[in-house]
Amino acid sequence: MVDPSTPVLIGAGTATQRFDDPLAGFDAIGLMRAALDAAADDAGGSARALLDRVDEIMVPEGIWRPRDPGSLVLDGRSTGARTVFAAIGVLQQTLFTRAATAIRDGAADVVVVVGGEAKWRSLRGQITGVPAPEPLDDGSRADVHLGPATDILDHVEIHRGLASPTHQYAVMESALRHAAHRSLPDHARRVATLVAALSQVAAANPEAWNRQAMTVDEVLAAPFVTEPYTKPSCSQWNVDQAAAFVLCSAATAEAAGVARDRWVFPVAGAESNLMVPLTQRAQMHRSPAAEEVGRALAELGGRPLDEVDLLEIYSCFPSAVQMQADAFGIDLDGDRPFSVTGGMHFAGGPLNSFTLQALARLVGMLRADPGATALISSVSGLVTKVGGGIWSASPPPAGFREADVSAEAAAATETLPVDAAYVGPATVAGYTVAHAGGAPVEAALVADTGAGTRAVVSTRDADLVAGLREGEWCGRTIQVQGAALVGLDAN
Repeated sequence: MVDPSTPVLIGAGTATQRFDDPLAGFDAIGLMRAALDAAADDAGGSARALLDRVDEIMVPEGIWRPRDPGSLVLDGRSTGARTVFAAIGVLQQTLFTRAATAIRDGAADVVVVVGGEAKWRSLRGQITGVPAPEPLDDGSRADVHLGPATDILDHVEIHRGLASPTHQYAVMESALRHAAHRSLPDHARRVATLVAALSQVAAANPEAWNRQAMTVDEVLAAPFVTEPYTKPSCSQWNVDQAAAFVLCSAATAEAAGVARDRWVFPVAGAESNLMVPLTQRAQMHRSPAAEEVGRALAELGGRPLDEVDLLEIYSCFPSAVQMQADAFGIDLDGDRPFSVTGGMHFAGGPLNSFTLQALARLVGMLRADPGATALISSVSGLVTKVGGGIWSASPPPAGFREADVSAEAAAATETLPVDAAYVGPATVAGYTVAHAGGAPVEAALVADTGAGTRAVVSTRDADLVAGLREGEWCGRTIQVQGAALVGLDAN
């Protein structure tokens, strides 16, 4: 017997389009509407009628203008629905935890979560010179605005070559390599092995944006973006994809005639909303926040995470995958895939809503195996905030349970202050060389000073950039002068 107030996901829908003509197809709002219609159809019964009694609709921010996208997606249905806009920097897990707790506690009965992008359409407009029509901001604002507590990037990072995720995650990758005592070639192959494994999963996923399987050698041979990342190692966000979900109480699902074999239950949700910029983290190769999230999910879900049947580890970049897997106690070298989609490299990466795309695939897999459980993780920023959810087609005996482990993450995260004016020798903690036009052009480094502070520097000096490509520089000494790298010590 399922408690009538138990939150249950009854419908999951996706929408994908890929037209060369930028005037064809939907804009992002249209794609989200199509995904929501698909979600209602997926639920069956009289679930479509529930779209006229939505209590709350939540949409994560994307690369589009409207600030009240939920109202536009509902398009005249459920005119009294509370609309929620989740800004970039809000974990995607936060939306599902909010939905589940609101339903469980009686604050809402029918909740919609929807997100998507039409970035491919916009890109085609740039390429063809025929701009794709974009949804306009009509000036309306959502009833509720969810935002991060502070900025994701520190101003020093922005002005010293570390504004881009490709740079920051590559810096983390170098720190991972150094902590593991791997050589540059060995670690590059490990990264390529993880990326190639994702491509193999995507090849079998009919919803994946790119279904071309790659070998390890093909990944290694691709052009560099930021060393050690070649292009396939980086997220692909030029996609036209959307996903939507209808959640409600078990009582409402029953009354709507939704068959029990369509029900999927949120079992547990945990998240850390601690925000520490990368350059201030004493250990850039690990995430204490992810460790605390993993610990909470194992306790709330009633089993170690390495025993969960289906995994979708958030995969914006390989360093994020490795850090989460290590924190969750999941062996990346085992036979079990760490993704059911192919990740953001191949399955697609609609900005701030990839977790929704992944959950849609997991829903079908859980329905096919009601005894299975699934873990899906979320990352916001630069492994800044971490979250995760456990899902199952079998009802959780204790109902949905949640935890915010931000305080525990803060206690476990050692930090160092950044000295923006530091001059003198420093030891490299992490670095990357960025490429453009097929050539190395710039380096960005994070280094530890003898005063217990951090220096953040960059350079476009060709000789210094070339020197940083000769062997491992983590653990070696450089000369710093404020924002600039001015010398490499021969040690």
